[in-house]
Amino acid sequence: MVHKSMSERAESPKLSVRYTVVLEMDGESVVDHVLVSILEGVQRHGSLLAASKSLGIPYSRAWEAISRAERILGVKLVETRRGGVRRGGTKLTRHAEEILRLYREAMSRLEKCVGPQAPLVLARGEPDLVVAHSHDPLLGLALEKLRNYGYSIESVCIGSGLSFAMLSLGEAQVACAHLFDPDSGEYNKPYLQRYWVEDAVKIGGYKRQMVLAYRRELEYNSLDEILEDIILGKLRIVNRNRGSGTRILFDYLVHKKSRELGVEKPAIHGYEHEVYTHSEAARIVAVGKADAALMLRSVAEEYGLKWVHVVWEDYECYTRSVYANQEPVTKLRELLSSDWFSELLALKPGYKAATR
Repeated sequence: MVHKSMSERAESPKLSVRYTVVLEMDGESVVDHVLVSILEGVQRHGSLLAASKSLGIPYSRAWEAISRAERILGVKLVETRRGGVRRGGTKLTRHAEEILRLYREAMSRLEKCVGPQAPLVLARGEPDLVVAHSHDPLLGLALEKLRNYGYSIESVCIGSGLSFAMLSLGEAQVACAHLFDPDSGEYNKPYLQRYWVEDAVKIGGYKRQMVLAYRRELEYNSLDEILEDIILGKLRIVNRNRGSGTRILFDYLVHKKSRELGVEKPAIHGYEHEVYTHSEAARIVAVGKADAALMLRSVAEEYGLKWVHVVWEDYECYTRSVYANQEPVTKLRELLSSDWFSELLALKPGYKAATR
């Protein structure tokens, strides 16, 4: 047994009491210190991305906190702030400012009783280019090359849906996504309209092969065969996060196959097990913690998984007209159409140039 010295025991963590304010609507908690910190960060920085970074929380968590509160309250809390030569950003609505006023007033009354809370220290600084994107290894190489040119790049791997949301809000100058629309059979364009990105400008794109990958010990001859076993609960999957292009495609495949099988409620094991990248999904399958996952062919082969072909999808990068002529954006456009990038597409399995 190891005995701690008196000084070591004195430095051990201690329990403490913390008081806070929560605003409720019809008995449901809506506004807490986390949401208030996010709103205050937006107010100070004019950016939801900067606010989330300064608080040390993922952008997706900040977005979800605001979206949940907007849904319960029935009002918008943030809106696009049109910017100048760099980019726009996010600002609070009058409803959000009123919420902050109410919260601060309540906190002031609380502090008169229990003392003031420790203030938050927010970080400063802004990159040359913010790129919100769905996970893609080749895009990562292009962004790294931009960094080698001397640009400060903020790469936010957040999924296709939230990437378009960031572009819409002016939180990013570029969004790269692969969102399939079952109604039109198109990629990305229908979603740009839904996210009110009416001035979208495409700056590059290519084809990626999506596969349903599975453990090496298993044997399957077709997509239909493995989808059926997933729907009937014979295989455990690892899923991608909500709002991602891969998640939308997987849901579409499952819905279509379930209708063919006459299954009203698929018994999918692992559906709620979410990860944010293809690499993470592949690793989980490779170590046997899941049996199958939808992912990029290149990543499936990197991890030595078996796979069946699903689709060649469009992975595309968009900016807005207000950012289209900014130097970092034009440099990224040039990279994505360069001979260097074309060679990458030719060498990497499961990639090819987009049809012109």
